[in-house]
Amino acid sequence: MPAKISQRDFAQLLDGPAVDREIDRLTRKRGGWLDVAQILSRRINGTVDWERLGPAGSRYSVIGSRGEAVLFDDRMDESRIIKLRGREENGYGTAGFGCILVRNERGMIEYGPGSMEQALERERLSWQVLGFGCELEAIIGDHAGMLLAQRFIAGRAPTEREIRSWMTERGWEPLQMRRDVSVTLRDHAWQRDGIGAFDANETNFIRSEADGELYPIDLIVWPMPQ
Repeated sequence: MPAKISQRDFAQLLDGPAVDREIDRLTRKRGGWLDVAQILSRRINGTVDWERLGPAGSRYSVIGSRGEAVLFDDRMDESRIIKLRGREENGYGTAGFGCILVRNERGMIEYGPGSMEQALERERLSWQVLGFGCELEAIIGDHAGMLLAQRFIAGRAPTEREIRSWMTERGWEPLQMRRDVSVTLRDHAWQRDGIGAFDANETNFIRSEADGELYPIDLIVWPMPQ
């Protein structure tokens, strides 16, 4: 069974001053970064129900917030990255606990918000078909959020050409010409044996310094909608 942690206890594991500094940094950039700062605040504070965050030096130090998650360093285990995912209303919007593939009202394949259970199934599929993914670390409160742990890979972003070669060598077929896939998703969408692997771009892969291999660190892996 996965570990469960209360919202208050999770809040105390967060380095509050580091969160404040990151929000201040984003706010000072102004423009669209103000929205990013507000989303980061909602994602953290909404998940812990506005409990007081921990002191400087606490276990989890915020790295940043990207599409589906808030990322943290784990000061007790530097070999991994921690991802916080949560409810739509807590700043996660159309991602939910992690995007899945759905058909919209026009019959086009696009992203839809996934439940916690679907997000965990997505990680299982990622391990199964890509050989890499996240593991469930803990569930926060009454499904207020969840923590996923992923091995930290030091390296560089690969090129689009390297990604295409990696996917093709493993039997994945590109969906660039698939007319029922949303136009904005086609260039980085693949399928194999009825499973889709979307968002396969240079920000979601890393080439390891240690072994030279490519690792898919944040693809959206889900059965192709019928």
